Amino acid sequence: MIPGSIRIKRLGLLRNDALGDTLLTLPVANAVKQYEPSIEVELICQEAFQPLLKGHHDLDAVHADPGGSARALARLIRARHFDALLVLRPTPRNAQAAFLARVPVRVGTAWRAYGLLFNVRWYGHRKLNQLHEVECNLQLLARLIGPVVGMTQLYLPPPAEDEEAAGDIMREAGITTDRPLVAIHPGSRVRPDGRRSALPWPASHFATLAGQLIKRGYQVIITGTAEESRVTGVVAAIDGTIDLTARTHLGELAWLLKSSDTLIANSTGVLHLGAAVGTSVIGIYPASQSMSPVRWGPFGKGHKVFRGPVEVCSRKKCTWEECAEFNCLAKIPPEEVLSVVDRFVSQSPLRIRREGFISAESGQG
Repeated sequence: MIPGSIRIKRLGLLRNDALGDTLLTLPVANAVKQYEPSIEVELICQEAFQPLLKGHHDLDAVHADPGGSARALARLIRARHFDALLVLRPTPRNAQAAFLARVPVRVGTAWRAYGLLFNVRWYGHRKLNQLHEVECNLQLLARLIGPVVGMTQLYLPPPAEDEEAAGDIMREAGITTDRPLVAIHPGSRVRPDGRRSALPWPASHFATLAGQLIKRGYQVIITGTAEESRVTGVVAAIDGTIDLTARTHLGELAWLLKSSDTLIANSTGVLHLGAAVGTSVIGIYPASQSMSPVRWGPFGKGHKVFRGPVEVCSRKKCTWEECAEFNCLAKIPPEEVLSVVDRFVSQSPLRIRREGFISAESGQG
């Protein structure tokens, strides 16, 4: 708990890694505001995510990590005059920066050597993957304010300034409001070591699913970065799909996902972005413990997760081609995913608007 009698007026959240990890920090801000609305909550994240998050209703400010040494980050932290800092990404650099910035209350994990730099410590284990990442974050917060009471939410309103541009993209692509819209994100983030953050469902399976969706009369958009074009191209080769690879930035993508009835994606940041804007998502996860949906699945209700159908995965970490079950995700047939898409579309809040649109159009005839 808080050392001494320090009163928290300004709280910093330090989460400066990938998109999904950063989005899963938002329920912490929501819990703080429910606990005490007067506490100013400020997030430090990667520069690329600052425009997406800066208008969030539970964040009073969003700052970009300057990169470089721990001292450079410490200068930013010190300038904000935080009473407490939650180091939600445990790394030596982040721990050193918090210590060098002389933040009075520094909350972080206990089990590594740099845990000595924190003066409030959490003794849980993230790597066991027995808790969702949001729950791990909330347990860190509990070391500061006590047990978190009530429901916390993950919700991200898409940036208002990107709504018009997203609408232009949809109109130029021929997307209409009278038919269900399904988003497919077949790629996964490439880590600094060159490997992908999660084992992906085969591109050929995504392509088969896209073809089946087109036959049902659904509009299908394919999203991804320029680096993922080799994968997205396989899916976009299906006649009738709408290829939006590398055509949106994150704010515009958030609006596209919010306009979709559902999103199908691997375990990657875009999946969490879809869930955060309120879209029901279908996530596809490998059998390995390190990529478990228990920890990394979409947060909240109304989502569906498929997992590699391997009864006992002997690997704590996915070894990809070295695994005898590679690719375990290939054993998930597109038809199983299709049935969930149909259900999500039938239950989509957007369906009411579309049915009203169709009725109005037919009444004019």
